[in-house]
Amino acid sequence: MRRTHGYLAVLAVLLPVVASAAEPGGESRGLPQFDPTHFPSQIFWLVVFFALLYWLFTRKALPRLTEILEERQDRIAADLDRASQLRREAEEAYARYERMLDEARGRAHEALVRAQERIARETAERTAELERVTQARIREAEAEIARFRDRALTELGEVAAEIVQAATSRLAGLEITPEEARAAVARAVEGGGSRP
Repeated sequence: MRRTHGYLAVLAVLLPVVASAAEPGGESRGLPQFDPTHFPSQIFWLVVFFALLYWLFTRKALPRLTEILEERQDRIAADLDRASQLRREAEEAYARYERMLDEARGRAHEALVRAQERIARETAERTAELERVTQARIREAEAEIARFRDRALTELGEVAAEIVQAATSRLAGLEITPEEARAAVARAVEGGGSRP
């Protein structure tokens, strides 16, 4: 159909040119489109071509263009609707993500608080146990130190009594009994300082 219209258009353009070129006498009088004798035929063909082109545009080209534009508009509207729907879905997904993140943060905070409380409780228990063990060991050490001190003082008293007995025997030439030497050391320690 398009080829037929193309041939008709070419034929319509060439027909007046050929008709004006073949004038009687074989001479050409210039450009035929400017010759007033050819104006009626030019106007006729102008009307014919205008009507033909008008018919082609109104029946073939414009409906197809309108159809293409409507399809394009429908596709754009559908794409916009789809984009709007995708945007809503993305916003909902982001809101769900934010809620999940907040919940995860809350759970992590709760777990951290529970862990801190457990650690504090265990630390307090261990500290109390360590305090009990330390106090028991200190009491044991103090008791042992007291025993060592008493034994040392006892041994020191015995040694002092022996020294007093030996010193009295060598220096003064007197022989005293161990009981008398111990009594003299005890008086000296208490501050009596009297000699036997």
